[in-house]
Amino acid sequence: MDSKEIINLKPIHLLLVEDDLTDQLGFKRFIKKENLPYDYDISGSVAEAIDALANDTFDIIITDHALGDGTAFDLFEYIPAVTPIIFVTGNGNEDTAVKALKNGASDYLTKDIDGSYLKLLPHIIDNVLKSKSAEVELENYRNHLEKMVQERTIELNKEIKQRKKIEQQLRLLAVTFETHEAIVITDKNATVLRVNKAFTDLTGYSSKDIVGNNMSMLKSSVQNAEYYSQMWEQLIKTGQFQGEVWNLRKTGEIYPEWLTITAIVNGKGKTTHYVGNLADISKQKNAEIEIKKLAFYDPLTGLANRRLLLDRIERECAVAKRNNYFGSVIFIDLDNFKQLNDNFGHQVGDELLVQVAKRLSATLRDADTASRFGGDEFIVLLHANESTYETAMENALAVASKIQRVLNDVYNLNGQEHLFTASIGVAVFSKLALDSESIINQADKAMYTSKKTGRNSINIYQE
Repeated sequence: MDSKEIINLKPIHLLLVEDDLTDQLGFKRFIKKENLPYDYDISGSVAEAIDALANDTFDIIITDHALGDGTAFDLFEYIPAVTPIIFVTGNGNEDTAVKALKNGASDYLTKDIDGSYLKLLPHIIDNVLKSKSAEVELENYRNHLEKMVQERTIELNKEIKQRKKIEQQLRLLAVTFETHEAIVITDKNATVLRVNKAFTDLTGYSSKDIVGNNMSMLKSSVQNAEYYSQMWEQLIKTGQFQGEVWNLRKTGEIYPEWLTITAIVNGKGKTTHYVGNLADISKQKNAEIEIKKLAFYDPLTGLANRRLLLDRIERECAVAKRNNYFGSVIFIDLDNFKQLNDNFGHQVGDELLVQVAKRLSATLRDADTASRFGGDEFIVLLHANESTYETAMENALAVASKIQRVLNDVYNLNGQEHLFTASIGVAVFSKLALDSESIINQADKAMYTSKKTGRNSINIYQE
């Protein structure tokens, strides 16, 4: 049964805690646009949310971290333990999200500037509700088993050793019943003792394949030995671990999972077993990558966009200041591009831009950045690793000349051959560079000099 089928059984009653009116409106529009059957209330502050929680019950809480009169952490004590929480934070606040997960949040979302993170919301709500339902079911099952243990203990009070064996078996049964979540039980050395069907579905390893082997057989090469050493250090110290792990399926495919490990201890407080819960987070990871791509890369050419370019220029300026090095910016404007659009249409114009982008990328080193600045303007950032102004200028002119040659080659556009030229401006920056905008303006001025002097030429910015 997919998430839509589950949602249609009963509308999900949720509470959104968000003090930003723009984000509130974005949430409402997304729910309406996607026609999601959510019954929701919105609180704009910690105080409003506390009042709402006191007067109503909700299936799920979605709360932003920073609120006008406090933070989401101020709400946690007022939210029932059975109610799942989705924590929302901004880019660069992953440590805060981890703290929220440790304090009881079920999952988290990272905001982006255009609200694309909302696309993840239905999937995350579905997974969180399923997980919480499984936890409740597990608790009920555990309570039932504990009652059985008590009755059995009374019945077998003269057979102490047998009673302890039964209690251990019951504990194992309580955490290994068949559920939609992948579960594995190991001994204290991580040797696999038992897995459920969901584990097999996730990893491809059957019980016959995995039982008797160490869990290390699932490890990929993504995370190093230090990562696993820290994981075991935390597990031994606290009896618990939660974190992202990249593992191998039986097919050899590498995939990301959210791994939760809990230690099982005996009556003397000694660890006897570990119970692992594995959840595939591939879709969430792919969605995060797509959001990052939309935020930092030009959708037509795949090159860095203006935002990413400015950030990288700032970084190169920092390198120049720290090492007393010189870097360069090359500003490229296609000549007579408007005529192509007017005569042949925007589709042909877009194809030219795509081909130009490919030629630029093939010309540069890995350390350099090619970007589409806007329209038919491209900017190339050369890594700040030259020790003198003269060598930086020579290198920039060599790269600009190479770019000019490759851009002057024939283009095949919609079955017809075309020739195009470009006006190019070069600016060299050092540790004295003011900021990214100033550097770009210098290269832009040099490019316009090329335009005025007949196009298809290269000019250097001079003070």
